[in-house]
Amino acid sequence: MGHLLRSLAKQLPGQLDGLLENARFKDGAAALQRLADPAHVEQALTRMSPEEAGWLADLLTERWSWIAEVQLEPEVAIVAPDELWLGAEAIRVPLSLAAVGLDEGLEAVWEGAVLPGPPASTATLLARPPEGKTPGVARVRAQVRASVKGQRCVLIAQAQVALRRPSVVVSDDRRRLLVQDHTGRPAVGCRLEIGPDVHLTGAGGLVDLEVPAQPGVSLKLEGIPAGRIPGGNP
Repeated sequence: MGHLLRSLAKQLPGQLDGLLENARFKDGAAALQRLADPAHVEQALTRMSPEEAGWLADLLTERWSWIAEVQLEPEVAIVAPDELWLGAEAIRVPLSLAAVGLDEGLEAVWEGAVLPGPPASTATLLARPPEGKTPGVARVRAQVRASVKGQRCVLIAQAQVALRRPSVVVSDDRRRLLVQDHTGRPAVGCRLEIGPDVHLTGAGGLVDLEVPAQPGVSLKLEGIPAGRIPGGNP
């Protein structure tokens, strides 16, 4: 969505061939100027759900095509998860690049929380467990060497991955579990395994059980060990 808005703000004024200078289109010209402001676009996107952003992207693309050819700016992004749950050990996660408007054959110099290697279109993220209660984040930067219609160019892509360690608080009656990370942030919409049973955490990271969990049963959040139900051995 952000890529579409940036492309629209850059390409459409030229495609309209001076029409925006007419007083009749003053409001439209002002709207395009706002879209050229990265801070304004980012603020607007944070207020949208993924569904709303997708709907608006489809609508803008359709309306743009009514006026002129849709021309997306060349762009590259790092394909990485938004967050990772970790236990006691570091994990390795493959990273790749997604490109729009670039010729084939791009390569990148990777920096940040990645394993060292020669320039390539892929890399490996090295995610280390965060310590204490400090929020963890793995930052990655790729300096991408590519070409657009035969013309060489360099683009920068960046990504950050939230690193979270699981913590589960069990009520005295063992019927309510509060699932969160090491900072106390709720784990919402995550898979919690209570022994052989699998539950999805709800609002606030809560899981309510119809019957008490068995003492000593193991807990796993997104496949990561998160302790046991207190009260004895299984």
